Amino acid sequence: MSTTRRRPAPPEPEPGPPADPALPPTTSRRGLIAGLALGLPLLAYGVRGALVDAADTHPPELAAWIAGTALAGDLLVVPLALGAARLARRMAPARAWPAVRAGLLVTAVLTLVAWPFVRGYGRDPAVPSLLNRDYGAGLAAAVAAVWAAVLATAVLAALVAAAAPTVARRGRALRGRQPPAAHGPGRPRERR
Repeated sequence: MSTTRRRPAPPEPEPGPPADPALPPTTSRRGLIAGLALGLPLLAYGVRGALVDAADTHPPELAAWIAGTALAGDLLVVPLALGAARLARRMAPARAWPAVRAGLLVTAVLTLVAWPFVRGYGRDPAVPSLLNRDYGAGLAAAVAAVWAAVLATAVLAALVAAAAPTVARRGRALRGRQPPAAHGPGRPRERR
């Protein structure tokens, strides 16, 4: 039968001002106001520019492109990215997951930035020096370098994890003692 004493429960926090039901508990009102103060003028400037230069910007087409991009992102890109992340999380060892997650993020950003160059958007046969490289091979080399770094980091994490218990045991043996026993509240720690 154990005779350990229990710690008293921590005191209840004092009630603060009532929460605003319109905002989720993690949203700060100052952040919302700052975002609106900075974002709305920029948004208004962009809309004004699109309307003033309507002959060049074609506002109906621009609006359709913006709405289509938002829908494609929400309905296609986000589910694919979440599915890839979930699959990678299940396949990757726990110690390698941070490196794999970073590799996935860097690969996605590299692909997003390089895609217009790989596809050759803006290439003009009249200007042969414009987009004159093999951007697909460049993207492949960059992604290969990222995943080589991910592999090296994962191997290093596994080696450190495998060596950690051995080093801890060896250190205790050299000091000639075992790890300190757990002590409960009210009991002093035994000294050796």
